[in-house]
Amino acid sequence: MIRFLLLLVCCLGFTTSFQTSSFRCARSQSSYSTATTTRIFSDPGPSSLPPPSPPSPPYSHEEAQAIQALLPSPLIDSKGNIIESAEVIASLVQDQRIGFYFAAGWCEDCKTIEFMLEQYRSALRASDQPIQLIYVPCDKNQDDQLARMQEIGLELGVPLGETADKLKHLYGVWPDVDVEKFGGTMRELIQEEVEVAVAVEGQKDGEEGDSDDDAPIKPDVVRVTPEDFEKELIDDGSGRRSGIPAVVVLDNAGGELAFLNMERDTISAMADWPLDDPQGRW
Repeated sequence: MIRFLLLLVCCLGFTTSFQTSSFRCARSQSSYSTATTTRIFSDPGPSSLPPPSPPSPPYSHEEAQAIQALLPSPLIDSKGNIIESAEVIASLVQDQRIGFYFAAGWCEDCKTIEFMLEQYRSALRASDQPIQLIYVPCDKNQDDQLARMQEIGLELGVPLGETADKLKHLYGVWPDVDVEKFGGTMRELIQEEVEVAVAVEGQKDGEEGDSDDDAPIKPDVVRVTPEDFEKELIDDGSGRRSGIPAVVVLDNAGGELAFLNMERDTISAMADWPLDDPQGRW
């Protein structure tokens, strides 16, 4: 229930900021966004939130190395620097809930949900359930990747290329532009309404009961809309589960805990993140 309320607040926050920006176009976007976020998620009072959990003691060197081994290597920060220190990596994931975020700067679906995604993350931090997203790039180049990480405030990512490709293949998440590389079915038909004409034998242009065998067959027309078209294919032989955006939630042993198909379900997919599962806290 808490997750649904947080998502509702995020959506309301998006609507509020969109409406207000049309009347305050003289203000800068960055200062306005900060003010809006502060207003929407202002502290409702000590009675509304549980007291924060005390921070866990820092990992030992051996524990930090074990944590580093559970995550992809190498990891980079938002400036493109490789993070080699096991202690630094461990400090960035400690007490967090971790997920791989598959996205790209050119992806309009990604941009649509990312404003609400950041507000959702802010709300979770305030409720002592922080999440750390590791960016898995589907960008055209590293400059685009780093610009996107900085814009949406992500501290961790994997380098574009071999490391990112391994994760795409492992978890079955890649965009249409990578179908030639990894396989799968293009999803271009989802973008437009599709009309499928099905010729039904015996249905004629003439009135019912007309025995004129030469009357042309009148097809039934089945209208298939984007809402009816299942984006996540059950089995197309490629292992692809979805395009982007998508999130793979990790358990604290490095395995998959949940899969959030945000390409299909948009921001509402975040409600399926098992925040209360102790295996999901690092």
